[in-house]
Amino acid sequence: MEDVLVPLVFFGSIAAIIISLSYYKNRRLERTALIAAGKEASIFEYGKPKHYLSLKYGMLLVGIAVGIIVGNVVSVSTEMPEEMAFLSMMLLFGGASLVLFYIIQKTMLKDE
Repeated sequence: MEDVLVPLVFFGSIAAIIISLSYYKNRRLERTALIAAGKEASIFEYGKPKHYLSLKYGMLLVGIAVGIIVGNVVSVSTEMPEEMAFLSMMLLFGGASLVLFYIIQKTMLKDE
């Protein structure tokens, strides 16, 4: 498993760096060309800021932490393999926290 993981992470990191550098370079060139042509720069305005982003990631990390704890309890108390218990509980509680975040965000936006 580790023999495959190291090259995968290495080449994935290189690909991510190349993609992000080309994205930002092209974005800079487009903006420079638009400004040089005297066009309106209103297309660069983004939508409303995401106010609840920290709540989302906080709930996700808490859900994963609870999943790790429950996965440990499940692996100790049953015959389930440790890797399966940890992974399944992390995904279950991480997903449940994102669903809960969606419900909370929906009610908070409705109140505004």
